[in-house]
Amino acid sequence: MLSRDQLRQLIHLEYSEAETLALLGQLTPDRITPALFSDALACLQETAEPLALPPMPVMDCCGTGGSGLPHFNTSTTVAFILAAAGIPVVKFGNRGFSSASGSFDLLAQLGFSERMDLQRIPEALEQCGLIFLFAPQCYPQLAGFNQLRRTLKTRTLFNFLGPLLNPVKPAYRLLGVSHPVMQQRMADYLLNADTCDRGWIVHAESGLDEIDIHGNTQVLQLENNRCAEITISWSDFSADSLSENGHRELQRNEHSPLENLKIFMRLLQGDDDQSPYYDMVCLNAGAGLLVAQKARTLDEGIQEAKKILKSGNALHTLEQCRRVNEQFAC
Repeated sequence: MLSRDQLRQLIHLEYSEAETLALLGQLTPDRITPALFSDALACLQETAEPLALPPMPVMDCCGTGGSGLPHFNTSTTVAFILAAAGIPVVKFGNRGFSSASGSFDLLAQLGFSERMDLQRIPEALEQCGLIFLFAPQCYPQLAGFNQLRRTLKTRTLFNFLGPLLNPVKPAYRLLGVSHPVMQQRMADYLLNADTCDRGWIVHAESGLDEIDIHGNTQVLQLENNRCAEITISWSDFSADSLSENGHRELQRNEHSPLENLKIFMRLLQGDDDQSPYYDMVCLNAGAGLLVAQKARTLDEGIQEAKKILKSGNALHTLEQCRRVNEQFAC
């Protein structure tokens, strides 16, 4: 497998396009060793842009993508709920490569700029409690892989590196992983890096990189430098099982960013409290509230997420974030 020098050459695009595509195609989850994973992260971290770190512990809620399944931008919606609950959130993300709508595809529909003044992160976070960091701005070297990743149209090593590259090193994490082997690999990395105070690293049996309302989700819970495994099932928290129609709605063709925008606005405006998207968002937001110690149990977190949506506080947070994003864009 690749040495650290070879990984550095790969990251700096010193191989031909054909060689780079071949290497990325070979770096499948079953071949990504702990050493290779750690070395690749170290090589990418060497290319990071300087920024000002926030003075308080922050949370990130994001996923690796790459499940190959149709999905809504659940984690981006969850970020607004967590911020509305008073949790400082710095969400790290990108546009979609193996899906139609990554976090910044939805944010573009909302009018957000991809780029902000990285030296004013503390000030921006103080004003609205939620900022979004665009991966290629923080790591310009990543931009060179955009077209290559679209060419491959499948998850690559970069899917699994991405969430761990958040340059503010969040103390709290709700991290979705689309592959069970990499779920354990990423949890192990966070434990060894000693930067995560509390975290849930989740993988749904459906393959989704988020907690699913259909079937079970395996959770690796990180706390006190230990990892515990638990299983989450939506049926444990809701009297309503996912209807056949509801499951078909979630599994239909991939949503475009514009379609996801419509779903997102219905949720934040309080016009939807019945759909599978509502259930997915409340379940995942509930987990985020639990991880950040704003809820004592997952059920309590779910109920709090529903209250935040109903109250309009998440919508108010969106409006604040839009103003701050415009003010600090560059």
